[in-house]
Amino acid sequence: MSRTILITGATSSFGQELISRLPSGTRIVAVSRQPLPPEMSNDSEIINVISDLARTDFLNDFDNKIDFSQVDEFVHFAAAPMRMQNFSSNTSEQLLLDYQTNFLSVVALLTKVVATRKQNPRQVRVVLMLTDMLRSAKKGETSYITSKFALLGLVNSLSMEFSGNDLRINAVSPSLVETKYVEHFPEFLRKDISNKHPMKRHCTVAEVIDSVEFLLSPQSSFINGQNIFINGGEN
Repeated sequence: MSRTILITGATSSFGQELISRLPSGTRIVAVSRQPLPPEMSNDSEIINVISDLARTDFLNDFDNKIDFSQVDEFVHFAAAPMRMQNFSSNTSEQLLLDYQTNFLSVVALLTKVVATRKQNPRQVRVVLMLTDMLRSAKKGETSYITSKFALLGLVNSLSMEFSGNDLRINAVSPSLVETKYVEHFPEFLRKDISNKHPMKRHCTVAEVIDSVEFLLSPQSSFINGQNIFINGGEN
């Protein structure tokens, strides 16, 4: 039986890795701000929804493109960039933009999916991308960190409300990952960060997606409301 998976941040390193692993016949709703590059096409049916989740009316971009009652899995990779600003430098407009992308867009999409339970009874599996910085926030990250804590609260709350019958929701919190973004860090900085890590390296995109795939799979059927830290033992 084919599955339908909704992925935000589809053109990110994480989105591209997950899409490349999905089996033939999977229906993929790939949400991205830019069109998917040609090399991301595979044997699956891909519906590319071009949308900026920072817009409060972003759901209009989904009109007549997907049937939310057919969504079996939802993975949220999209995220606003860390601004690295002191709290006093943040404006309310910036905070709202970050919360819209990181948190409110997830609420909006989940609301659409959950509303279809009577139309198509099923268990929807959800994985949200958080961050290892939830353990030890640093200065200059107020907007980013608090929006991720909001997502963690959503995981905890919905796992209790639905008890895994209609919705099974979990999260992953990786430490620094070797993505296209990190590749632009100065070499000395990347080495300094990795040398301070117990495993002397950064997490890889593949290692993050390994956990995402596990949380979507039947092998994790009794795991609900959890946030898995993928940090190589870093404290």
